[in-house]
Amino acid sequence: MATESELRKEIAAERQELSEAVASLRVELGNATERGKKLGAAAGAVTGVMLAARTLLRRRRRRRN
Repeated sequence: MATESELRKEIAAERQELSEAVASLRVELGNATERGKKLGAAAGAVTGVMLAARTLLRRRRRRRN
C-alpha cells in the first residue's frame, strides 16, 4: 500500500496532467472556433455570389423576352 506522501505525489502528478490536458483542449477549441468562423464567412460569401448570379441571370432573361 502506498504511503500518504506517495499518494500526494501521484495526485499532484495527475493534477498536472489534467491541467495540461485542459490547456491543450482550450487551444484545440480555439482553433476549431477560428476554422468555424472562416468557414461561416466563406459560406456567406458563396451564398452572396450565388444570389447575385441568380439575380443577373433573371435580369438577362427578362431583357431577352
